[in-house]
Amino acid sequence: MEFRNINTFLCVVKTQSFTKAAEKLGYSQSNVSFQIQQLEQELGIRLFERMGRSICLTEPGREFLFYANELSRLSEQALSAARSPEGRSSAALRGLLRIGSIDSIAAAFLPDLLAGFHRAYPKIQITVYTESRDTLTDRVKKNEIDLFFDLNQRTAAPDLACRILREEEIVFLSAKTFPIGNRKKIPLRELAEEDFVLTERGESYRSELDRLLAERSLTITPIIEFGNPETIIRLLKRGLGLSFLPLFCARDEIRAGRLSVLPVDAPKVHMYSQVLYHKNKWITPQMEALLSFTADYFIPPHEFPLW
Repeated sequence: MEFRNINTFLCVVKTQSFTKAAEKLGYSQSNVSFQIQQLEQELGIRLFERMGRSICLTEPGREFLFYANELSRLSEQALSAARSPEGRSSAALRGLLRIGSIDSIAAAFLPDLLAGFHRAYPKIQITVYTESRDTLTDRVKKNEIDLFFDLNQRTAAPDLACRILREEEIVFLSAKTFPIGNRKKIPLRELAEEDFVLTERGESYRSELDRLLAERSLTITPIIEFGNPETIIRLLKRGLGLSFLPLFCARDEIRAGRLSVLPVDAPKVHMYSQVLYHKNKWITPQMEALLSFTADYFIPPHEFPLW
């Protein structure tokens, strides 16, 4: 099996066109078609369904896509290792890591985590993608990213392996003080009447809030929905409503007294920071280095609790 044919296959998948792939690779269209046919004969499967001018991957083609991405990445790392005279020491470990992350973890943890990792492994290049959970999960399955940092419940996902990093608390946040009086906690029913700035529906902790409310036949209609928790915190600091976010998102603002955690008469919500990868993926030295570094970073729990 020739790497040239695999790279052509990946280019056809990316461009969704034999013609565009030929233009990008500098081949004739007939040459691209021949390479794909040659690859199909070697694999004994049909990779694409051709319907007029449009093409789409077959089910075996989608399965092969994962391994094609892996072969392409490993070939690049093999060339890099062969050209490096420095050996395999930590400082000399090099290559590319492709990381996906939801916004809350990307904003709260990745700057410190990746800065420390870079100091330990200065020759490993990292590309970070912040997209929706569904998009990142799909990219892991297609082997377009190596690791996916998520915040969610403990759930089993087909084709994915998961390493739990730490349990995280999700809290009600406000920039203003609520009169509690003799009460130890604010009734959730009372809180639901306030203005809220929330993440979009479908976000893991937004779903947990909806569940809490539904159990008491309550609803919240947010005045603003925003996908980025960092922006939500900025809005809260301007006095624009309350929110329901991971405690770690607001640690600096809580410590500085600009935001406070509201005690609410509802069960505490906990989720798990975790990192996922494809269960069939070979754990490269670069991946293992980041996984080990990440595990050390999340223990101890970095100044929590804050209240």
